[in-house]
This record gives sequence, C-alpha cells and structure tokens, in this order.
Amino acid sequence: MSDAVATTHIRNVALLAHGGGGATTLAESLFFNGGVISKRGDVARGDTVLRNEPEEIARGITISPQIGHFPWRDYDINIIDTPGYIDFLEHTRGVLSVVGGAVLCYSGVHGVKTENERYWKMVQEAEVPAIGFINKMEKHNADFIRALGQIQQDLGVTTLPLTIPIGNGDDFHGIVDLIPMTAWSAKEGVFEQIELPEEARADAEHYRAELVEKIVEGDDELLEAYLENGQEPTEEQLHAGLKEAVMTRRLLPMFCGSGAMNIGCRALANAIVNYLPSPVDKAALKPLVGVDPENHEREIARQPDVSEPMSAVTFKTVIDPFAGKMNMVRVFSGVLKADSPILNATRGVKEKGGHLYRIEGKEMTQVSHLEAGQIGAIARLSDTHTGDTLCDADNPIHYHRVRYQEPALAYAVEVDSKSEDKVSQGLQKLCEEDPTIRVHRDDETKELILAGMGQTHLAVVLDRLERKYNAKATLKAPKVPYHETLTKACRVQGKLKKQSGGRGQFGDCWIEVEPLARGEGFVFENKIVGGVIPRNFIPAVEKGVIDAMSKGIVGGYPVVDVKVKLVDGSHHSVDSSDNAFRSAGSIAFKNAMDEGGSVLLEPVMAMEVVSPDESMGDVIGDLNSRRGKITGVNPRGGAQVILAEVPMAEVLDYGNTLNALTSGRGLYTMQTGYYQEVPSHIARKALEDKG
Repeated sequence: MSDAVATTHIRNVALLAHGGGGATTLAESLFFNGGVISKRGDVARGDTVLRNEPEEIARGITISPQIGHFPWRDYDINIIDTPGYIDFLEHTRGVLSVVGGAVLCYSGVHGVKTENERYWKMVQEAEVPAIGFINKMEKHNADFIRALGQIQQDLGVTTLPLTIPIGNGDDFHGIVDLIPMTAWSAKEGVFEQIELPEEARADAEHYRAELVEKIVEGDDELLEAYLENGQEPTEEQLHAGLKEAVMTRRLLPMFCGSGAMNIGCRALANAIVNYLPSPVDKAALKPLVGVDPENHEREIARQPDVSEPMSAVTFKTVIDPFAGKMNMVRVFSGVLKADSPILNATRGVKEKGGHLYRIEGKEMTQVSHLEAGQIGAIARLSDTHTGDTLCDADNPIHYHRVRYQEPALAYAVEVDSKSEDKVSQGLQKLCEEDPTIRVHRDDETKELILAGMGQTHLAVVLDRLERKYNAKATLKAPKVPYHETLTKACRVQGKLKKQSGGRGQFGDCWIEVEPLARGEGFVFENKIVGGVIPRNFIPAVEKGVIDAMSKGIVGGYPVVDVKVKLVDGSHHSVDSSDNAFRSAGSIAFKNAMDEGGSVLLEPVMAMEVVSPDESMGDVIGDLNSRRGKITGVNPRGGAQVILAEVPMAEVLDYGNTLNALTSGRGLYTMQTGYYQEVPSHIARKALEDKG
C-alpha cells in the first residue's frame, strides 16, 4: 500500500463463505480487476492467490485465514479469506476482531448452509457491518430469488438487493445495478454496459422501489419528501443511507454474480468502498478501547491515527521450519516500524522486533513500516502468539483477547518411542499456528492427547506434522480415565516381617477404611495412642497407603474417595524402619480393597449441546441412549440448548454423531463433571475391552 493512501481510504474485509461457496475464486476476480494479477488462477489447478498450502490444495478447501489486498479507485482493500469448511470456522473469530467489515458469500444454488448460519452469528456477536453476495449464479439450478428468500428467513435479517441477475443458471450473463439502473453483460465474453433488457425491467423496477423505500425509512427528511412530494432520494443520498444502514446493521445489502465468470465483482468492489467502514469509521462506531496491562480496571482509548502511540494485534501465526515464525498483525494506532523494540502487553515481555511485510497470499513484500489501519506481517517475535497485543513500551495497552470455542473431539496420539519427542515438539508448534487445537499429556492415562474441531481438522494436523516436521503419528480413541473406590467400611491389618540374617524388616499396622462421597478425595487420620507405632513412622504408613491407591484391584485404576484411619499396630526396636512401615501400609490398603467391595468409577461429562429445533428430539434420544441424563433444555436464538450429563465412555465419538443428526448445524462443549459407579454389566465389558 502506498504511504499516500489515508486511513480513511483503507478497507479491511473478511470474506466469509461455506465450503465450496466460491469465496477464493471470487477473491481471485477482485485481485484481477484491481490489477494485482494479470491472469486469474483456478482452485482446481492450485494456483490462486489465497489458497496455497498443500493440505488446502489437496482437499480443495481453505483451512486457515489467507490474506491479500488490491487497489480499487483510490482505496486499498485488504481481503482476509476465511475457512469455509465447518471444522475450521472458529478461525473466523480472530479475523473478525481485526477487520472493519465482512462480505457474506452465499451460493445461488444452495442458499443458506450450516456454515453461513454459524458465520452470521459470529458477525452479529462481533458487531461487524456486512454486505452479502450471492455467488455462482452461472450454475445449473441457481436461483437468485430463492436464495434471497432463504437468507432473509433463515438468518432473520432484512435483505436489500442492490444488484439483480440477468438470467439464472445456464442463462445467466449479467447484472442490473439498481441505483443507477444500468445493465452489464458478459454474454459475448466481454463485460460491457448494455441497455436494460426488457425481461429484467419488471424485477429491476420492483427492487429499486423497495430499495428507495427501505432507505427513506431510516431518514425522516427523506421520508417526508418521498411521502408528501413523491421526491426520490438522489444517488448520493441513497449511497449515504445505505452506508448508515450497513454501519448500524439495520439492513444487509445483497449483490449477485459469478466469481468464476467475473460478473458482479466490480459492483462488489464498489460496494466495499462505498458501504463498509474504514478504520476511522469503525472506531467512531465502536471505539478502540483497551486496558492498562498493569491495571485491567483502567481503560485506555486509542484513535486509528499515525500520531497515536503504536498498538497492534496478532491474528494469525505461521511457523516455517526453515524461515522461522511470522505473525500476521493489524495495526490499530500509530506506526509499527521494522526492527524496532516493541512490548508484548499480553505476556509482559519486550520483543526486539523484526522485518515487516505486506502480504499477498504466499507472496510477501518487505516494507519499512505499517501504519494505523494496515495489515501485514512481522518476523521473528519469539514470545508472541496469536491474539497478543503489541504496543509502544512507553504507552502500554492491552486489547481484549478473542476466545475460541474449545475443541470438540479428542484422540490419543500413537507414535513409536523413538519419534515421540519429535511428534510432541511438532504438535506444540502447530498449536501456535492454530488456536483451535490443544495438545496435552493426560496425567492418569499418560497418553498424549490431541484435540480439535473435527475429524478433518485432526487429519490436517497430522498431514502438516509430517510435511513440516517429518514426524508421523496416528490417532486412536483415548483411554477413559476410570477410577476405583470402596463401597463399605472395613478394618484390616498390614504386616511385614522378614528375617534373613542380620537386621530384619518389621512393620505392623491396623487401618480402618471407609468410603467417602464422590469428589472428596483422600483423607488420612492418625489415631495411634500409646506409641505402639512411633510418631516418626506414621508418614511412612501414609505413603504406603498412597502407593497402593495408585493401582486398584478391579482394573488397576487409581483409588479415590476414601478415608483411612491408622488405629493400631506394633513395632520392633531394631527391625522397624520407614521402608518397613511403608510396605505395611501398602499391604493393609490392598487387604482393604479385597474386603471393602471395590468398584469401578467412570467420569461423567457435563455437556451443553446446541441443536436446531427440528433436530432436538433426535439429539435428546441419542443422548438418552448413551446412558445420558437430560438436566435442562433452554431456547437460544432459534435453537435449543440441551444440558446433559453423559458418561465419557459413551461420547468419545459424539462430534460425528451430532453432525449427522443435525446436518452439521449442531455444536457442543463438554467437561468432566463428576465420577459415578459403573453399572456391573458395563464394567465387565470395559474390563474385557481393556484386556
């Protein structure tokens, strides 16, 4: 971007579409029309500007946000193409935190899909102004009117067409721009203005009248002139009214066309400039406010101006095994200079700063600085991660950090022992690039657990792991971290007596063991009187009990929720020792497990499942079939939130089932709630499966 482009002439825009919605191809036409590329790429060939990773090309989907920019008129438009496949939608949250507006891309064939609904909710939550584009109008069975109706009905938004198609499907060859009432056609392979076709005139006049009515409704003066004198707004007044309606999110202006045929794309670029906010507009609508990193109660305001102290937010991280780490940043205020010290206010560390770049897909151009409103990349920040705030060390500020949905699907990572370190290190680096995956070592099962948003997501992670770090791994269902406990109180002895020449070993203790309520853990009480066991040996008995609790007799799982009282025993003045009493304590608790009615406990997950109304019955029925207990059902924005408690063993594969039951429209989160006794027939099967 030229330094001459003012902040008011910057547009930062997220491009949101469902998988296969044609957003990447649409962006390709925008770049071509803006003169950034001389020939449009093709997603099938894998040579587009915005889809360049091998995993994306192989699958034909966008996996992570991709950045490009193009000039239009005397404006600079930054486009961030977001993933459209459902497993990767969460990346959009970070993107929406750094853009001013969004283009919502729909298919003229499919209308509203699950991903479109999810995107719309994210846009509403982030309070981002948006316009819509009905794409793929050249496809067989494309229908503009049908798609428009679905958008209005399914999303609950008031749509307002600004361009309409000339023809549908196989007959589609142009658009009518409703404000100037001009028609454009590419029927002969050349995009040119034509006279308004008679077959499109009635629809054009209908939608233009609707456009005028919707705009004057938002302005008392225009409404009065229109109602009393029949005076229509000028084109300038219509543009101004539309921008106000977009900024306040009162209306969703709709455009149409074909990214593949490059029809309607120029009108869309004009709309981005005319109606979506600049960084200055966005700050006036939603002020730039952060907090003092040392005192989060104290708010700090910034203006999107080069004269302000520098502040920026990272929204994507890329790690190359050879080139190192690159953080994508949006500068909110001031000037970010290359190779200059900066403060990471999120982590409280100073970074040296590295080279700066403008981004065009996989191509980068080095620049000396990035100004307020601009998007770019900064190299080699060792302690900076996605979502961090960067700022001037003398004027610190911390912006709100985006919260991503927790991963829904978790698997254990299988790898041979020689490669375990390489796999673990590679996965940790991939976590830096992707804020929607989690990697941890389970304390109980000792398995390395990889969690993500779905099967395709985890498959991509493994592909990247092998490509970038030459580390192979496979996935399997994780072990359920069962526990064991006792069901009845008992009094038992633990005694060690060994004599094999020289000093022997002697330790003797009696313990009383009783079960506790779930979640109360382990309690040890010393009730020894009269010194039958010397005080210095008491801790050894407790350690021995804890040793035995680590491996129960039902399935070798940890024993929990018991109280142990040390009540009696004896010692030998020569042969007793810490080790002897530790062994005695362990023997005693093992005897208690035999006599105390040991049982298996399983983790029960507290689940929140969001289901469309029409799928609620199927979802509840499925949860019940998994030994679940429904604890509540609450409406939320056209959907139902089902609260349930379900054994973990029954929901290891739940994400795939929920997708099938809700046609991909369901969401869920879960966390361990409590442990409960496993029914005997289920316990037998679990132990048989364990082997």
